[in-house]
Parts: sequence; structure tokens; C-alpha cells
Amino acid sequence: MPQLRHHNQGPYRVHYAPQAWREVGRMSAETFLALQEVLEGLGEATGRDPAATTNGLARHALPQHGLELEYTWDERSRTLTLLSLVRVPRKP
Repeated sequence: MPQLRHHNQGPYRVHYAPQAWREVGRMSAETFLALQEVLEGLGEATGRDPAATTNGLARHALPQHGLELEYTWDERSRTLTLLSLVRVPRKP
């Protein structure tokens, strides 16, 4: 299982909620690396434009990996929290 990490790259943090972390433990290393890249990009983008989230809650699809992410952004602490990973039909 991948190791739990809190990223401090850039002026924001990425945190995994327990439910999301359980799903992370079930994914391949390739999918986990793709997830980390996406989360880093979302953290950078949301940190620049916090209004991109609706009431702090947002979704992002990774169809090539068959996942949809649900996350929140807390501007005060500049933290993106991955709340859940939902399995969706994979697209090539």
C-alpha cells in the first residue's frame, strides 16, 4: 500500500480523508502516481482560484483511470482534501 503523505509542494497542502485513503490502498502504483499528479495540479489551480470550488466542494474526473475525485478546498489553511474516489467506467 502506498505511504500516507501530506504534500508541502508549493503554497498549499494535499490531505487524504480516511475514506479516500482506503481507496488509494486498492489502486495500482501507476494509478496512484497519476492521482498524485492530478491532485498537485488541482492544488495549484484551486490555490490560484478558490472560487473554482462550489461551497468548497468540487469534483474532477480521471476517465482514463476510471475514477472521479471529490475534494474540498480550505482557503484559510490552503489545503486540498481528497474526500472520496468513486469508480466510474474507464475510458481509453
